[in-house]
Amino acid sequence: MRQTLLQLERALVKLEEAAVFGILVLLVATLSLQIASRFLFKFPLDWTEELARVGQLWLVFIGAAVGAYRAEHFVVEIFMQRVAFPGKALVARLIDALVVGFFLVLAGVSAWHTAFGAIQQLTALRVSVAVGYAALPIGCALMAFHFAMAWIRPLPGFSPALEAGE
Repeated sequence: MRQTLLQLERALVKLEEAAVFGILVLLVATLSLQIASRFLFKFPLDWTEELARVGQLWLVFIGAAVGAYRAEHFVVEIFMQRVAFPGKALVARLIDALVVGFFLVLAGVSAWHTAFGAIQQLTALRVSVAVGYAALPIGCALMAFHFAMAWIRPLPGFSPALEAGE
């Protein structure tokens, strides 16, 4: 079961990383088109701004999920590298449990708001506002999953000698 979950997480992270790369390419292309249409052709395309805004939402939340997997959030990294005391692993796991709970609540609330906003449309793109809002519950659920997986994945920068304060 443990290996299956770890393989699932690795596959999910590869998908997340590919999505982040694709969104970045989309943002560069969209914003370049926006600049070109505005300053070179004097005919700004209104849909590029909305697409960039939606893309940025997805980039932030999917990118944050990748950061959660890699434990690259700077507070976690500083804590794990600089503080040594007995019970450090337990404290780290308790923090993970609190973070999982927080992201699950945030995912639930944002899913409700996404469903509520589904009746609205983006003006230029003519698609539901839920297309952009969906980044929040999906990103939060992914972050909760990665923090929960930290319970079965080794802690980065952690060794039993550090926990003992040696």
